[in-house]
Amino acid sequence: MLKRRVKAVLSRTWWAYDGAALIDALRTMGVAAADTVMVHSSWREHNGFSGKPADVAGALRQLVGEDGLLVMPSMPYHNMSTAQFLARGKPLDVRRTPSMMGMVSESFRRSDGVVRSLSPTHPLVAWGRDSHAFVAGHELTDEPFGRESPFARLLQRDAWLLGLDAPFASFTFTHHVEVLTSQALPFPLYEPEALPATVIDPTGRRIECRVRVISEHAHRARREERLVAELHRRGSWRQRRVGNTDLLLIRAQDVLQAASGLVVSGQHFFEIGPLPGRD
Repeated sequence: MLKRRVKAVLSRTWWAYDGAALIDALRTMGVAAADTVMVHSSWREHNGFSGKPADVAGALRQLVGEDGLLVMPSMPYHNMSTAQFLARGKPLDVRRTPSMMGMVSESFRRSDGVVRSLSPTHPLVAWGRDSHAFVAGHELTDEPFGRESPFARLLQRDAWLLGLDAPFASFTFTHHVEVLTSQALPFPLYEPEALPATVIDPTGRRIECRVRVISEHAHRARREERLVAELHRRGSWRQRRVGNTDLLLIRAQDVLQAASGLVVSGQHFFEIGPLPGRD
């Protein structure tokens, strides 16, 4: 109880910061107006921010400006696999289904001018320059992170990946990198069969889709710590604190280059050999 009270006091005093301070910190880290930034976030009670989650989203919009693009994940499930979510048979309604990716993501989803992609499992929400073109066609591919998805457009736009109190493990862009490097794997990245799914578009029209899910073997073989170490080694890992909030910033292109470098050197960020006790 005392520790909680101390944190509450610190969050109002020593750790206190506002949207302007957040923008200044991210500018110092390298983000410029008109950039594309994909944000993963976790709203912590004593993060020091002197506003609401919607104010964080507002500051990030101000950071990139109308000539930039702000993107966040808005997955409709949490603490379960994609296959488990699809087994429920519940459609994703892009207008009504909330984002389960944190309070900042949900506040952003509800903001004026924000558009949402039509992926039934991994929809992205976006605001800014060419936002409609960025999210277009997500429902037309059975690979939510594939070459025809908005995740590929993050590379085309030389996007930043930003974590606000969110670890690298939460960065969904890494799944796109897995797709691009999957030819080096001795096992399938995906399960054999795509699963049925339904998404409801902004007009209320139901769209029947198929979704490929990452294989159980791939999930267990992933060794993300190798990729993290390589990003550190290359100097691509930018991290600092503002108030009591951890900021993590990495270029999407740098993640791909680090992963490709590991593959070329024979040190994939998946365990290539048999997995103990299971395979």
